[in-house]
Amino acid sequence: MKPTIITSFAAGLLLATSVSGIVYFSTKDDSVNAEENNNVEKVEKVDGDVANTPTVEEMKEILTSSGYVVQTSEEAKQKEEELKKQASESNSSDEKKDDNKEEEKKEEVKTITIRVTSGMTSYDVGSILNEEKFIKETPLQFSQKVEKKGVANYLKLGSFKIKSDMSTDDIISTIFKKQS
Repeated sequence: MKPTIITSFAAGLLLATSVSGIVYFSTKDDSVNAEENNNVEKVEKVDGDVANTPTVEEMKEILTSSGYVVQTSEEAKQKEEELKKQASESNSSDEKKDDNKEEEKKEEVKTITIRVTSGMTSYDVGSILNEEKFIKETPLQFSQKVEKKGVANYLKLGSFKIKSDMSTDDIISTIFKKQS
């Protein structure tokens, strides 16, 4: 490269830096003043908002007109105690009904046949059981439970009859057999 080109380039950089520096230092004071003015305006706005804050009585009126129930903590405690008493009274009558329902549920034992094919995983089995409402866990939780038992690699191929009254552990021991 020719020395004149390098000299011209250096002069351009020097000029650009000088102009940027002058603009930066001359407007820096203006931005500080602008920030101070904004802070003063914010303080004035906060003071104005405090004056417009409704009183407790006004807030109660606003809430009740909007459909909310406003009560003191003492009133709330009394209502809770009343509800607990009513709940305990109704629980005693519900227990009798629950006994009858449990007897009916015991009679309603569902049976499902799961067909395990090659390539299926414990997650797939968990999906089927979850869809049929035979387990409460998600397929992932079922798969993790199988892995914790150490039988994830021992999924048996074939058809298995699963009953709705079986526990998750019983289901796992039926479908997964660890070979000894």
